[in-house]
Parts: sequence; C-alpha cells; structure tokens
Amino acid sequence: MRFLNALLALAACTAAHAQTPGTQLTVDVTIDSVALRGDTIGVSYVLYNRPQSQDSMATFTVDAPAGVLALPTPQPIAKWWVSDRYRGQSVAHWVRLGGLPPSATSIPLYVESIALPGIVTYWIVGRFDVPEGEGDDSTLRNPLTDNSVTGKTLGVESFPANRSVQGLLSRLRDLTNASCASPLLWITDSTICAQLINDVDQAEAFRSGGQTLLAKSALTHYETLLSAGSITGSVTNPGYWLLKPNAEIIRNAL
Repeated sequence: MRFLNALLALAACTAAHAQTPGTQLTVDVTIDSVALRGDTIGVSYVLYNRPQSQDSMATFTVDAPAGVLALPTPQPIAKWWVSDRYRGQSVAHWVRLGGLPPSATSIPLYVESIALPGIVTYWIVGRFDVPEGEGDDSTLRNPLTDNSVTGKTLGVESFPANRSVQGLLSRLRDLTNASCASPLLWITDSTICAQLINDVDQAEAFRSGGQTLLAKSALTHYETLLSAGSITGSVTNPGYWLLKPNAEIIRNAL
C-alpha cells in the first residue's frame, strides 16, 4: 500500500510538472559560432523549436557570470527585444516578440563577453498567459525559474583565480572530464575522452619541462581529435565549441 501511494504521488508530481505553463516545448540550442578576439569571446546561438512542441518559445536566457560586453538586437528589430539583466542577474536575455513557433528556427543570437568559454545554464520559456492576479506582483512568480525548461550550454565564465598556462591547462582538464561525464555527456566516446585527457597531460608535462613547441603540438593534436569527433558525432556541438576555443587560447599563450 505504501508503495502504491508513493507511485501515485510520483505520478501526480510528474503530471503537475508536465502542465507547468511555459514548459510545453522542446528547443534545440546549437552553437553557431565562437569568435575569439583577445579576451573577448563572441558566441552565436541558433534555436530550433521542435515540431512536437505545444508552445511557441517566448524567451531564451543564458547566464552571463562574466557580464555582457555586447548584445545586439537580432534583425528584424520589430520581432526581438534584448536585455543584459534579469532581476539583477547578469544574463543574455532574448525575447521573441510573438513567439518562435514549433518547427521554426531562429536567426543567430549573438552575445559578447570578456573572459573564457565555460559551461553555463540556459532557461527557455514558452508563451503562456499569466494567471489573473499575478501580473502586477513580481514577488509572486519568477518565469525564469518557475516556468522554464533549463539546460547547460556554452557561455562565458569569469576568469579563474589562476590565469597562468598551468592553471588554464588544469581548467581545460576539468572541462574535458565534465564534458565526458554525466549529466553533460557532450563527448560520448570514452576512447576519445582518454586521448583528450592524455593530450592535456602531455601539454602540461612538456610545458613544465620548457618544451614549448611540444606542448603546442599536444594541444594541436587535442583540437584535431575534437574536429574528427565532431564529424563522427561522438563530440557534440557544445562539447566541440567549449573545448576547442579553450585549447586554442592556451596554445596561443604558450
């Protein structure tokens, strides 16, 4: 009986979540490009609202812990509104006026920040009517947390405390491990994961031994593995764009 009650409670919770306004959609977040200009990182996102979605997409928000340097309004301006703050939080926030309907793909959404490519949270909210009586009191609800589908993507993190090449290599190793592990699984081939980690370790060993050219060669091999894996599909879109620019930044700093 206790087991049955637990199942009923779980079913009720699942049903309640499934009916949460603003969450009746599935949107693919793809990195269209990453541009490096010194410490400035530009990221372009493309969104695809899948045909099975019940809601149009109203907003797309990406956490921006490093702050936002540039956030141009997409064209045509009449269909988009942007902001670099949401309730005091630094974000890149796009509003699709009229909504992005199911089966539709957005144009590239571009943001620039100063720091390093990293793993950040995104929030997607579908169009829904605010319940009567809640629209005038912002303390009653927060669509970003209460009515959103969330996930992880590439963004720009703040600079780490240790910005030396040694520190950045250690950070790249951590990012590689995170990309290979659950819940991200941005790299699905364990053999490639092991090879990538080996390349990072070799780069650090060569660097510490003063063999700069060999350290650069190890990172070049790391990037080649990522490119090959992206072609076969074992390195996903966010995994590729997270790791390749970070490796390039380190290689250029050697």
